[in-house]
Amino acid sequence: MIRLQICLLLSFMFLTAEACSGTFSRADVGGRVTSTQLVDSATIIRSKDYMELGVSSGESSVFFLFGIIPVTNPLNMDYALSDAVQKIPGGKSLIKVKYWHETHLFFPVGTISVLKVKGTVIGSPSASPTEAGKK
Repeated sequence: MIRLQICLLLSFMFLTAEACSGTFSRADVGGRVTSTQLVDSATIIRSKDYMELGVSSGESSVFFLFGIIPVTNPLNMDYALSDAVQKIPGGKSLIKVKYWHETHLFFPVGTISVLKVKGTVIGSPSASPTEAGKK
């Protein structure tokens, strides 16, 4: 009888935790994705004189103990953007930016919220050594 009560209690706790945390299907490997947004650029670009250096991505995350108590630093868009730009040498900013939020469940320990950013890294056209010497 006690085993049945414990089993029912654990089942109830599991179902309640899943309902409260907004979990996702176990087959959804990338976590639950919400708030997908597109923007032209990460910063104001006043000139068309730039080079596209490549596509990059960055992220910022926070861990919530039991899905409630934040344990690590909060989500930070600036950190995610700079993470993406720093991955490509000579990068200055990001254009054609797409960002979204993912939630990963680690039952019963907690959840991880991840802010992901993806876009094209741009930089200034580099001056050749002969042009730099003439200046």
